Amino acid sequence: MFKKKSGFTLAETLIVIAIIGIIASIVTPMLFGTTSDAELKAAWKKQYSDLSQATQLIAVDNGGTLAGAFTGDAAGSEDLKNAFAEKLNIIKDCSGTSDYGGSGSGVSAEDCWHESDSWYYLSGTSIGSKYQPGLILNNGILMLLGVNKSDCTYDLSLYGGDYTRCGYIVVDINGFKKPNTYGKDVLGANISSNALIPWGARGFYDPSTYCVEGSTVTNNGYGCAAKYLYE
Repeated sequence: MFKKKSGFTLAETLIVIAIIGIIASIVTPMLFGTTSDAELKAAWKKQYSDLSQATQLIAVDNGGTLAGAFTGDAAGSEDLKNAFAEKLNIIKDCSGTSDYGGSGSGVSAEDCWHESDSWYYLSGTSIGSKYQPGLILNNGILMLLGVNKSDCTYDLSLYGGDYTRCGYIVVDINGFKKPNTYGKDVLGANISSNALIPWGARGFYDPSTYCVEGSTVTNNGYGCAAKYLYE
């Protein structure tokens, strides 16, 4: 008697291969997306630590405070950029426009930052060019910097903050690589008279409202900077 051999037919094998391909196409981006998010958060933690140390060193140079370190309010932005350039390892220096105390065209025009409509809020809304001064660090991180009030009295209560600031720093922690989005690779921090405070801390753009992916147009992603530091 001949026994019938069991096994897969060619059609069955092709179906299995097709199913595996479909599953892989769904799972692979999810896995890589998760890894990418984790890497971005880790890079932000490292960079925030470095920027905090630089901020403290600049304050020490000014007698222990950042109040009065950069005169002229917004026009002090160029001096703020220069101060950080002395404390960090940089490969490119971009001057801001005259409104920010510089003699250049600003970070977007001088290729230290994204051009108009090539970077985004977490809601997906595109953002225009920036005219502040900025830096590119030797690890590829982009920075733009600005001063609001040289005496560090810029009131943040309108945005939920319980403190005042001198100015701010915004970084793209993976440079010109995508996604170029606030709350992903673009994150910010405020410079107070004696510390660097991440956006989202102390009431300034509460993460529960301003770090919710897929939310409304008002969800700019600003609050993610603080949230990711503590995850």
